[in-house]
Amino acid sequence: MHSLPVFAQFGRRWTLGLAVMIVTAAAPLQALPRGKRPPLPSTDQPAAFETNQRSAASHADAVNRPDPQCRPRDTLVYHGGALIKNPDVFLIFWGNEWQTDPEQIAARNALVSFYQAVGSSEYACAWQEYAVAGQPLGNGTYNGAEVITNEPALLLTDAAIQQKIVDEVMAGHAPPISDDRVYIVVPKRDVVVEASDGTTGCGGSKFVFCGYHDSFADPGNPSGYVRYAVLPYPCTTSNGSCFSEPDASGSLQSVGSHELTEAVTDPDNQPGGWYSDRSGNENADVCASAACEDTITVGMQTFPVNPAWSNLGRGCITGVSCSAPPLECTDGAPGICVGGTSQAKACQVEWLADPNLTLAAQGLPGRAIRCGDGQPFCDADGVANGECTFRLAVCLNNQDPRLTCSPMAVDRLALTSPLPTSSDAFNLANATTVLNALAGIDPMSTGTLSGSVVSFAPSAATADSCTGYLNIKVPLRPNGKSGRRRFALTALTAFGSAHNRLTLSCTPAP
Repeated sequence: MHSLPVFAQFGRRWTLGLAVMIVTAAAPLQALPRGKRPPLPSTDQPAAFETNQRSAASHADAVNRPDPQCRPRDTLVYHGGALIKNPDVFLIFWGNEWQTDPEQIAARNALVSFYQAVGSSEYACAWQEYAVAGQPLGNGTYNGAEVITNEPALLLTDAAIQQKIVDEVMAGHAPPISDDRVYIVVPKRDVVVEASDGTTGCGGSKFVFCGYHDSFADPGNPSGYVRYAVLPYPCTTSNGSCFSEPDASGSLQSVGSHELTEAVTDPDNQPGGWYSDRSGNENADVCASAACEDTITVGMQTFPVNPAWSNLGRGCITGVSCSAPPLECTDGAPGICVGGTSQAKACQVEWLADPNLTLAAQGLPGRAIRCGDGQPFCDADGVANGECTFRLAVCLNNQDPRLTCSPMAVDRLALTSPLPTSSDAFNLANATTVLNALAGIDPMSTGTLSGSVVSFAPSAATADSCTGYLNIKVPLRPNGKSGRRRFALTALTAFGSAHNRLTLSCTPAP
């Protein structure tokens, strides 16, 4: 048995549910599996994936998306279960060929490289959308790998896989079980993996999956769980193909990303984490198609991945910026700023929200942004307290390459919604916060506030001048349903007025 070196990375899921395992004898009890990565149609040859428009990871764009042809629709619902807060992956390669066969050695090295890199990537930062109050989601780590030299059965059951994980832990060959640990078992080529419901991976008579993740009861701690994923070696048959990429190395990386992101957001069967009540899909299931295949770049390395569904973005994404976007509106499309409503003057005054995962029809960030009460990713106070705190900035005179617009000096800024005379406490506080920030937006001009209007002397003409990020609060409605607040600004110049608007919605806690 040979152990690969220890690095830093993490894991994925397919819901098999609770399982009671007696290490010395009985096989685990099993529930129906979830989260299986399905094969692609066998008519999709590997070369087809090379024609996709791959989105290069871009910090400036804040949100990375796959090909525009990737357009599924779904909604994930939180079911109250645990999440994997800081996934820590350990790889188990089962079969001596992982260290003797050149193709499998290359695939093994590729999978190790992926899990070493993905935990610090923008792909991992996208998981944070599904954090809930009390369960923040952080980066992942990679804890190492081993090659098991004894041969697995040619028909490898899920019960045998669970038992092998426990055996390797008990023997000291794999790290101890923990809430964050994800064991990823990768059988050698030509081994048929059979799930607890009788369906199989490549080569089996009921071939319906290319990978899955699950959990079972920790034999040393009945209140805890062993989280794991299984990545059968890819194949192509008349029933479908697990070659989402031209070779086994890339295909295992893509399926491995699918299982990892679902393990983080929905690790256990009861009561379950995030999945769709309509379709039963988890986040990567929604985006598991040839049109959605994409890549991420981490450092100097590029990896194929299965994008994951974003509720906030209403689409599939491959990553989000791991830090707040810079206070500027100078990026290429889609960019991070919400332009004005008139194309000729759209760069004059722009909103910048952190985060904004929406995408309007014209390929720019949308102007309707929502957040769940207490979701740390978008609710700055991170507490389910009946209101959402959005981070919002305003920028003037932007050198925005996305827009056919020339900046011009601003004489006055008028906040037309909300108004500082509002009887609503939230509207009043938000208006006051925005107007006070606007008065100091241009370092080369003095802003004077009168009512809902800020006048500048001299006219505000500094390029790309922004307020800082402001905490803007939006309450739920008294009946506990979603609440929203509208914001509208008008910039008055010597050449006319420029308008911009934004809607912020706060939804009930997940």
